Amino acid sequence: MTTLTKTETAEFLSEIEAIYEQPLAYKLRASSKWVSKPFEERSFFEKIASLELANKRNYEVQPKNPKPPPIHNIWIERFWLCYTIPPALIIQRLWYYLVPETSYFHVWHPLFAFLFYYIAFFLFITQVAKRSQYYMNYYGTFDEENRPRDYVPDKLVTRLVMSVNIYMMARTAGGLILGGYDRNTPPSLGHTISWFFVVKVGLWLIALDFFFYCYHRIVHIVPFLWRIHSLHHCTKHPTALQSILAGDIQELIEIFLVPFAASMIMPLTAHEFWIAQCVLIYMEAGGHSGIRAYWPHVILYEVLKPFGMEICIEDHDLHHRYGKSGMNYGKQTRIFDRIFGTHCDRVECVQK
Repeated sequence: MTTLTKTETAEFLSEIEAIYEQPLAYKLRASSKWVSKPFEERSFFEKIASLELANKRNYEVQPKNPKPPPIHNIWIERFWLCYTIPPALIIQRLWYYLVPETSYFHVWHPLFAFLFYYIAFFLFITQVAKRSQYYMNYYGTFDEENRPRDYVPDKLVTRLVMSVNIYMMARTAGGLILGGYDRNTPPSLGHTISWFFVVKVGLWLIALDFFFYCYHRIVHIVPFLWRIHSLHHCTKHPTALQSILAGDIQELIEIFLVPFAASMIMPLTAHEFWIAQCVLIYMEAGGHSGIRAYWPHVILYEVLKPFGMEICIEDHDLHHRYGKSGMNYGKQTRIFDRIFGTHCDRVECVQK
């Protein structure tokens, strides 16, 4: 497996920081020569990373759009999630119904459940990436008249692919463990999935956002901790799957510790975790896509909108543009950014 050593990572970060310190830093980008190779000449990791590529126009400066960003109908996204999240749960339920209880294969061993939901999660993430790419092309992206979206730098292609794999494995296993997976109990609404699962998932996401906000703000403020997080900020204008690009320590905190802490506040079952992690990656991918539309949270929008605490895609897009100086530290809500005064005004999604 080829990946960056600590020394190579430090050198790369120094290179990025040097670029951003130049007068025209906002216009410059790290080298991404791999995208110009014919597909058959790309390495294994580059071919996998190709799933992350959006339309070519998203990587080129575009004429300024004089119209304000449209308001994307969030119900379209809710319906989309309603037919992309349940299939994995339905398949397991049907298996338990159709395979006789006397059969050795009737129940799903935890390892088999892990493998199944890992594959299902990969397919879901692929669909999320493709959907983000479609709307990036359809609506355009924020700030595209000044700077287009960034390709994954040459030196981080392998890191991205490995980060995505670690993310899928950890989130799948974590959901089964924290949710107390029971091999004898298939998915069932009203049993392993609460009738109020939307409320539970929403509360879990708010709890997760609190712990993430605390960690996220600290790594932007404390210089030596910024080195942990700066790899994620090697891009000013990321794309969907770059939401997962991170260093080892950041992965440990964001993939393991933050969800664990949230689960101590709002416990979920294993099957509710499946729903929660799908919504979570959907929102994280959207927040890094830069889609030029007022696109709020699929679960928490109506609850937080009256308080000005709802989050939309532009909020995290601005966070990446600010870089180390931060602002907009939350990724699921603006609750804690509002409370602690770390939110910034939106530039394009200004609703009158």
